[in-house]
Amino acid sequence: MQRIMPYIAFPLVLSGGLVACYLLFTPLENPALAPFVVMIAWTIPWMIWLEWWTPYRNVWSESHQDVMTDVIYLFLIQSLWPRLLTAFWMTALASATIWCSENLQFFSGQSWPHQWPLALQLVLALLLAEFGRYWVHRWAHELSFLWRFHAVHHSVERLYWLNAARFHPLEKILLHIPETLPFILLGANAEVLALYFVTTGIHGLFQHSNIQLKLGPLNYVFAMAELHRFHHSKVIRESNSNYGNNLIVWDLVFGTFYWPKDREVGDIGLLNPEYPKTFLRQCSAPFHKGKLDKPADYATNPEKYQQS
Repeated sequence: MQRIMPYIAFPLVLSGGLVACYLLFTPLENPALAPFVVMIAWTIPWMIWLEWWTPYRNVWSESHQDVMTDVIYLFLIQSLWPRLLTAFWMTALASATIWCSENLQFFSGQSWPHQWPLALQLVLALLLAEFGRYWVHRWAHELSFLWRFHAVHHSVERLYWLNAARFHPLEKILLHIPETLPFILLGANAEVLALYFVTTGIHGLFQHSNIQLKLGPLNYVFAMAELHRFHHSKVIRESNSNYGNNLIVWDLVFGTFYWPKDREVGDIGLLNPEYPKTFLRQCSAPFHKGKLDKPADYATNPEKYQQS
């Protein structure tokens, strides 16, 4: 079973989560609650058990005095903050959404293809959200100002399911805009949004997990752990790749796909050993003067950071 699980764990949990989400639409009445129930009752128990049963690296199973920091990020930045942002955007863009629904007719006279099967609507939602997130994520590595915020996410010294939540609150806004704006403006229904958030939630936990995973050809579809671990590498030419949040398609299109199949990732994290470890200090870190980490002057002095 341990030989089979690396190949089936992610497809099993993702498909099970999507089915569970769909089945919850009627009893919950409010589809927006379904992703929360699926993540708590289905996904997280799987993550805890799989990381214990088949870890990718045993050293990543050991505490790095980071659990409390990641728990704070999970509840404040990943759970509460996005809901406040979505409510704000839906209110602020109400008029624009109405205008789009009345004037943009992409799909048989509609701004969103409500007549499509939910599965196809989910694929469309992923492609639209991924495009904007890809570019925001890529710019966060290429522009020094944005990197100061994104460095918070790369400050982890091990990968395990809980640190998928580690994002600076201001960067979360930058990522939230391209992720939700197309859905709001085009009028995607609540069921599609629920399925999307289940997908991105489950994928994000697996993407950062300390689990033996081998997706094979699916690595050309999903931005899964085998690829994303190199994105957290201390070697800049490796970390400046695989920007996809759920899908790897835009990395393939724009030439940032990276998958050396003959080796595993080396050390991960930031080059600066003094980077803050706690939630509050990390939130204030981008506003400190001076070089905080590797690409703070990467654009003007890339030769300083070339590593073999």
